[in-house]
Amino acid sequence: MDLLKGKIKMKKAQIRLFESMAVLVVFLLLLGIGSVVYFKFQRASIEREVIESENVRSLQLFQRALYLPEVDCSFVSVQKDNCFDISKLYFFSELLKNEEHRIGYFDIFGFSKIQVKQVYPSVSDMFVLYSNVPDNYRSKLASHSSVLLFNASSGTYGFGVVEVDYYGE
Repeated sequence: MDLLKGKIKMKKAQIRLFESMAVLVVFLLLLGIGSVVYFKFQRASIEREVIESENVRSLQLFQRALYLPEVDCSFVSVQKDNCFDISKLYFFSELLKNEEHRIGYFDIFGFSKIQVKQVYPSVSDMFVLYSNVPDNYRSKLASHSSVLLFNASSGTYGFGVVEVDYYGE
């Protein structure tokens, strides 16, 4: 009789041990699924923040390009908004063709390409102000704006388009 009671107690203990193990397995399984879901949401959130950061940096770069003091139209210390001097554009673009001078602007423009195209009165003029395009890039954000182009030799104005391409790493 004692032997039978001992076997029954042993069976009950084994069942309780099995129940404890089953609860532990289910808990670990739920913990694993929860972790996977959490990290997927975190990854999506980080990707959104990276895209937003690239958009902000692209906008900042575009603003810097529009207000470059090296090429602006200024008359007696008065700067005209969205106006570039054609002769300054020409000399600045020639200056930055030299690698040594272009390196000095890397802190300002980074990996980007900035060009100005004249669309009126002639369509042929195009000035590449800065060009540093990486071999491998993840994204490219382009911004365009119309500007006045002042020809100091004739005293006339034309119209142009500033194109700023930002390359995300």
